[in-house]
Amino acid sequence: MQDTTRVAIIGGGVVGCSVLYHLTKLGWSDVTLIERSELTSGSTWHAAGGFHTLNGDTNMAALQGYTIRLYRELEEITGMSCGLHHVGGVTLADNQDRFDMLVAERAKHRYMGLETEIVGPEEIARIAPVTNIDGIVGGLYDPLD
Repeated sequence: MQDTTRVAIIGGGVVGCSVLYHLTKLGWSDVTLIERSELTSGSTWHAAGGFHTLNGDTNMAALQGYTIRLYRELEEITGMSCGLHHVGGVTLADNQDRFDMLVAERAKHRYMGLETEIVGPEEIARIAPVTNIDGIVGGLYDPLD
């Protein structure tokens, strides 16, 4: 074990591992991750792992989109599955104001390169057959949810 390092990262959860990954991807080599037990065995292990691009904060939506792409990249680089399963999700609008908000959100997603789309009640019923679409104006579908 080394006595010195340029960067010491304390904690091998998702944040610590991400910092290590990104620093080494940027070319840093004298980086050490210190974990008291097993990697991702703390609070990261308990996380449900849901990703939702619908977020009132544009920066958070972009970060969540980046995270989804990162998991794909990690699987490609390592040849190992992260266990990420995209089942898709629909955010419903039961009135015109809510629907207009989803349309505006979709415009932001398009700008950020996210893959969401506006769908009508019939498409919602096809995507999520158990959904009661009575009174639903439309929705925002995210195939990566």
